Amino acid sequence: MSERKYEIEKFNRSNSFVLWSIKMRVLLTTQGLAKALDGEDKLPIIMKAYEMIELMERAKSTILLNLSNEVLIEVTEENDVAAL
Repeated sequence: MSERKYEIEKFNRSNSFVLWSIKMRVLLTTQGLAKALDGEDKLPIIMKAYEMIELMERAKSTILLNLSNEVLIEVTEENDVAAL
């Protein structure tokens, strides 16, 4: 099975946040990471702790990589995936 690479325009405040967030949700969904947007407390209770941590870290990394440098520098300390 080949892995597809999807790219979206980085959010830089001059583009539409609404469109960017829709595309980010789709991107996270294709990567199996969209559940992270609901927060850790909404993840399945059968999920192991290390799986939750990995899911949240992968989702956070994906979001951060899709922000412009100017926006990224302002949110690097944010740990809540949904808040990003």
